[in-house]
Order: sequence, then C-alpha cells, then structure tokens
Amino acid sequence: SSGINAEYGEREAEITELKERLENKKRPCSRGDGAFNELLSSSDDATRPLIFYKQQHEYLLEEVGRMKGVRETLEQSLREKERNEHVYVSEIAQLGQENRRLARNRSRESANMEYLKNVMVRYLILANGSERRQVLSAILTVLQLTADEMQQVKHKLSPGWLG
Repeated sequence: SSGINAEYGEREAEITELKERLENKKRPCSRGDGAFNELLSSSDDATRPLIFYKQQHEYLLEEVGRMKGVRETLEQSLREKERNEHVYVSEIAQLGQENRRLARNRSRESANMEYLKNVMVRYLILANGSERRQVLSAILTVLQLTADEMQQVKHKLSPGWLG
C-alpha cells in the first residue's frame, strides 16, 4: 500500500507539473509563440542558444521589414528624379536655342549698327542733295521707323527730300 501511495504521489506531481506547463502555454505572450515562452522559462543551458537564435531571427525580420520600407522610399524618390530629369533636359534644350537666337540677334544688331554708322558718315560728308536723299532713305530703312515717326521726319524735311 505504501508503494502504491508513493507511485500515486509521483503521478500526482507529474500531473500538477503538466497542468502548470499547460497554463504557461495558454498565457498570452508579448514575443513569439508558446514554444518560445517555454524556452525562456527553461533554465537549461542547451536551450539558451535556441533563445538567442529566436531573438536574432525576430530582430532580423524587423530589420528586413524596415529595409524594405527604406528601399521603397528610395525607389519612389528615384522615379520622381527621373521624371524631373526629362523636364530639365527639355528646359536646357530650350534655353540653348534661346541663347543661340540671342547671339544671332546680337550679331545682326552689331552688323546693322556698323552699316548705319557707315551710312551716317557718308550722309554727313556728302554735299550733293540727290545723293543725300538716297542715303537718307537708306538710313530711314535701317532705323525701321513707324508710320507716325516717318510722318514727323517728312514734316521736318523740306519738300522733295524723301520723294
């Protein structure tokens, strides 16, 4: 009878221990699953590396998620920069054309100014009235006077000067 009682006591202790383990598994945990909590509660030296690897695995999963977010942000930024690049290239081409046009205009203005200077010098040194009229006509053409300005000039000059 004492052997049965001893065996009964051992079995009762095993049942109590199993119930406690079951209760530990049912408790909500903040990290991982029930197996992880069981490893944490265990003080066995063999389970410590498993705990470390589980923690490292969770950390690396979080880091991968964070890196995916960073990559997505960088890809979006790159796409935006590529879209802007087309706009900038177009603007650069337009500015280059405008620059060439302005250079041509400047060159033309310089040539026109030189021509006007030469015509004015000729006008001033001529004594003959008919030649001066021809030169004055060239001057007025180069100056590109408006109709109103042309009327004012005709009014000031003596009749017959501009034809």
